[in-house]
Amino acid sequence: MRIDDELLERLGVYFVYHEIYNQYGITFESFVDRWLRGILDI
Repeated sequence: MRIDDELLERLGVYFVYHEIYNQYGITFESFVDRWLRGILDI
């Protein structure tokens, strides 16, 4: 599945701003996968 570049950029900004890796220990790839599957609601 192809993700729009703008959406991917926004998710990246959110990931870094909220320090997702430091707080939850998940990688950006895992974060995007969880968001796409509907597990995360941002």
